[in-house]
Amino acid sequence: MRLLTKLVACGGVAAFFFFSWVIMMLWNSILAGHLGLLPVLNYLQAAGLWFLFILFFAWTGIGVNGRVLPPWRRERTWDKTVDRIESKIRHGIFHWGERKNEENWEELGDKIEKRVKRGIAHWVDADPDMEWDDLGKSIEEKIKRKVRDWADEG
Repeated sequence: MRLLTKLVACGGVAAFFFFSWVIMMLWNSILAGHLGLLPVLNYLQAAGLWFLFILFFAWTGIGVNGRVLPPWRRERTWDKTVDRIESKIRHGIFHWGERKNEENWEELGDKIEKRVKRGIAHWVDADPDMEWDDLGKSIEEKIKRKVRDWADEG
C-alpha cells in the first residue's frame, strides 16, 4: 500500500510539472504568440499559475475524494435531495394555506382554492362566493374592457 501511495504521489508531482509545461506552451503559443494579448510566461510563472488554479478549484469536488470534501458536499443523493425539496414545498404550501403540517390535504386544497378565488374575484371586482364559470366570465369581461380602453387610447 505504501508503494502505491508513493507512486500516486510521485505521479501527481510529475503531472504537476508536466501540466505546468503544457500551460506554458499553450499560453506562449496562443495568448502571447498568435493573439499578442499577454506577455510570454517562463516555466516558473506557468507553474505558479497552475498552482493557483489548483488552489482555486481544490474544493469544487473535481478530482477530490469524498473524505476531503466539506460535510455539506458529502453524500448528496437524489433521494435526500428530493425529500428535502418536497419538505420545503409542503411547508410553503401549508404556510401559505395557513394550516399546520398535520392537516388534511383535501382541506388544504379547499382553503387554497378559496384563497385563489378570493384574489381573482377582488381583481375583477366580483363576489368571491360566485361559481368558477361566472368568475371566468367576469375575467373575460374585464380583459375585454381593458383591451377596448387600450385600443381607444391608441
